[in-house]
Amino acid sequence: MSGRWRTRIPAWLLCVVVLATLAACGGAGQPAPIPVTSVIPTVTTDPTDKPGGTLRLVTGRMPSGDPGWATDAGSRMLLRLVSRQLYSYRASPDPVFTAAPLPDLAVGPPAVSADGKTYTVTLRPAARWDTPGIRRVTATDVARGVKRLCTPPDPSPMRGYFAATVAGFAAYCDELMRTPPEGVRDFIERRGIDGVQVVGDDSIEFHLLAPAGDFTDVLALPAASPVPLEALAYAPNSPEYLENLISDGPYHFGDTLGDGSFRLSRDPAWVASSDGIRPALADHVTVRTGVDAAAAQAEIDADRADMAMDSTVPAADVAALDTRADGRLSTDGPGSTVLLTVGQHGPASAALRGGGVRQALVYCVDRAAVAAALGGPVLATTTAQMLQPAMAGFQPRDPFPTLGSTGDPARCREGTRTAAGGGPLTALVLLTTDSAEDAAVASALRDAFARAGVTLRVDVVPAADYPGAAVPASAAVPASTVGWDLALTRVTPQWFGNAGRSVFQPLLEPQWSGSRPADGGYRNDRVAQLLRDALGERDPVALSTRWGDLERELLTDAAVIPLAVTVAPRFHSANVRGFLRVPSLDAADPTAVSLGIA
Repeated sequence: MSGRWRTRIPAWLLCVVVLATLAACGGAGQPAPIPVTSVIPTVTTDPTDKPGGTLRLVTGRMPSGDPGWATDAGSRMLLRLVSRQLYSYRASPDPVFTAAPLPDLAVGPPAVSADGKTYTVTLRPAARWDTPGIRRVTATDVARGVKRLCTPPDPSPMRGYFAATVAGFAAYCDELMRTPPEGVRDFIERRGIDGVQVVGDDSIEFHLLAPAGDFTDVLALPAASPVPLEALAYAPNSPEYLENLISDGPYHFGDTLGDGSFRLSRDPAWVASSDGIRPALADHVTVRTGVDAAAAQAEIDADRADMAMDSTVPAADVAALDTRADGRLSTDGPGSTVLLTVGQHGPASAALRGGGVRQALVYCVDRAAVAAALGGPVLATTTAQMLQPAMAGFQPRDPFPTLGSTGDPARCREGTRTAAGGGPLTALVLLTTDSAEDAAVASALRDAFARAGVTLRVDVVPAADYPGAAVPASAAVPASTVGWDLALTRVTPQWFGNAGRSVFQPLLEPQWSGSRPADGGYRNDRVAQLLRDALGERDPVALSTRWGDLERELLTDAAVIPLAVTVAPRFHSANVRGFLRVPSLDAADPTAVSLGIA
């Protein structure tokens, strides 16, 4: 049984829910949650909150537990067990709560200055580290977590969200990255970021470069988690970090069980009444490593495990599970957008710098074939836009529609034959990774372009080498150094609701630091201004209009060509009750499921 985004929430109901959320978050006068689209969650049976039992997780490899580097579902699932953030997202059948950041370590919403550039957060006094003597989590720990995001030689891929918002962060990172390894720990502990000010143990101020209506979402990223002093003794994102992990969440590590298995039990330092995010229903959690996707599926199907941390359901199993409406399968959205970035520094740059030719390329693609290559209607649906129904500003939008989303070879041929700057455009280079999924999409695209008389040559690079090929080191790159015209890439939002920054800023800003989609060299002053306006908008109603305007401009100019939205299929055992996916985790909250059998 697959849950899907279905219907718009009526305006009157949104008002009721928003008011209720404001009351829960500390009263009126604070930014309201962004209206989102309803979700029908996948639930095995009626949800329960029965505590007790042991939740059995399996994974291919054990995540490090380092919050600054938690970019995948497995890492975020582990962090849900052992870590807390200033703000976080609660598992709920109500999408308003799953897409709106709620106070976690914070006692309430941030106090925002009149100019929107200073956020002051007060911490709960009851949050504790699981250390000898059990000490409280302080504002200094929060500041330390942010400062270490730029630890060389491999800084956090999430640092871009702080460089784009927090005053002095980029300069701090530049200096830290030049620091010799032996001086890094002392630098982090003794040097501060201008825009991060500790005001006693229980209060921290963030000074922003400009007003940011989504800064509470930034503070809800795992990368904003507090980090204890002891963590500076270990390399970030390392096995040593995991071996010495100190928890402030509901669970902590006990003894290793052997054979790559770990056991977590309730953290005695965690105070349930101080945590409104994690129910922590299971008494214990076991994690068995070295289990690949096929083996995980078999183990969960046989009720020898309950959930997989990192792997998704193998494609071969999804169709059969969906056909028989197996309630253990979850394909709830939202998901990742698969798209083509149009390059303006590659072999066909003379033609592709013209908006008319880029628009013609939209008619060359067969989105229906791409969605089929990605797993069909259960796992992938066609899209002509970047925003998804869970996001502020979403309205169905397709500036270049075709029948059945199958493309229009005649219009493609007409537009590419009249290309300026070198005559007809008859060949393009497509950059992809060496994954089987990319190969299937590339095949569908090659066939579609061929119908319009355009040859698509596929340049396949190893996944590890893709970022270097897809994101040139400089915005002013000579055409001879970029070998592609189209790059197959993905945009996976880091949060939902007011999520436009997570969708557009890494894509459009050449100075973005950290992970980002392929950069085609598209630079448009109007689009840049629309992005700045949307990022600084504080009125929830105006915010939706601004993100919609930005998306419309970007799509009409065909700087990118969205193809499909994919969802990650998750599976759970019959032992699991109340399986609710949290979009920011891209999986179910392991602290919120109850266990009915084992």
